[in-house]
Amino acid sequence: MNPDVLVIGGGSAGVAAAIAAARQGADTLLVERHGFLGGAGTASLVHSFCGLYELPPAPDSAPRVANPGLPAELERELLAQGIAHDPLRMGKVDVLMHQPQRLALFYDQWCTKQVNLKVLLHTEIVATVVESGRITEVTLHCRGASWNLHPRSIVDASGDAMLAVLAKHPWEHPPSKEMQRPAYIVGINNVAAEALGGDEPLKVAGTIAKAIQEKKLPPEAAGAHFRRSGALNEIFLTLDLPGDSPECAFDSTDARSLTWIEMQGREVTFAIVDHLRASLDGFANARITTLPVRAGIRESRSWIGERVLTEEDILESRRDEQAVANATWPIELRETARGPRLLYPREPKACGIPLGCLRARDLQNVFVAGRCLSATHRAKASIRVMGTALATGQAAGIAAASIEPNTAALAHQVRQVLSDLEA
Repeated sequence: MNPDVLVIGGGSAGVAAAIAAARQGADTLLVERHGFLGGAGTASLVHSFCGLYELPPAPDSAPRVANPGLPAELERELLAQGIAHDPLRMGKVDVLMHQPQRLALFYDQWCTKQVNLKVLLHTEIVATVVESGRITEVTLHCRGASWNLHPRSIVDASGDAMLAVLAKHPWEHPPSKEMQRPAYIVGINNVAAEALGGDEPLKVAGTIAKAIQEKKLPPEAAGAHFRRSGALNEIFLTLDLPGDSPECAFDSTDARSLTWIEMQGREVTFAIVDHLRASLDGFANARITTLPVRAGIRESRSWIGERVLTEEDILESRRDEQAVANATWPIELRETARGPRLLYPREPKACGIPLGCLRARDLQNVFVAGRCLSATHRAKASIRVMGTALATGQAAGIAAASIEPNTAALAHQVRQVLSDLEA
């Protein structure tokens, strides 16, 4: 199979890119290294779609999906199927809470309904051939077997800019001290309904803080917070981790760092739950029942595109004639494990993400979506979330299905397709 469009990575950005390309009539192949689709929303147990809605212009404003097409379709279907519940207002933003396990099945079914789309799981890219400013061949690999493809265009939605590294294309990686810290999320069952109601969250936090002070829990437990899921008596424990290991500073592309994060995440989350079982009645029967396939990585490499999205673009809600996706999530800085620091746009308006940020600077047939698109460190703290990833994936997929080489003309085409979807 030599597809018109090859999409690398089956997270929200990759799924959207693959479906969008297929619906434009392109023969499309989506490859994913895990055994299911969904990326952070399934493998890492991230249980809320952030960036899916517009910033509320007023406290009593009803939630409104920020991007037409696949983001709106996903919201409608998740609500109709009971995979998600009504949007939740959290301070100044709206989020859509979902069940990660059921999201994985939804993505399977969403993709298999597309006539021109084929999915290969347990598959990843390991090599490329670059000729005359284009990637002309890629090598895919699964459990010892490799084979070559010659796609017309490629969308990198890997999250780690894998294609940029293999093609020796310019990319950036922020210094360790600036990188958004990772999260480790587990599902906990048999928690009493009242355990997180009223003032109980403060009691839980106080219990953890006291245990840290008395050295009954490690200092890393301070990054823990809890949230109810859509399932009865189930909650999610999210643990923000410093990331630095005894062997190296935090680096989300370093095997030593990633190994430490996974092992530390398991050790600390089990210690927290064991302590709460012994200390609080509402947690007496609590058990960790769901572990993530991988820790939640918030930042990694990013492509150098024809354009670079900046912090000021987000804060000023800038947009121009190349805008093909709306970014509505605030800049969510997690440069430590002590919780987020949010920087909101000066007005509650969307920033337009230009197509040039989704197109490789030096490779004509390569597009990018999700958290590895062309953006500065702080801009990525806004656009990395799953709701925005759906929108950038959709735009990249539509663009990749075209044969138009000029970015300005291609942006016009993408905008026309999106306009038709909105109508």
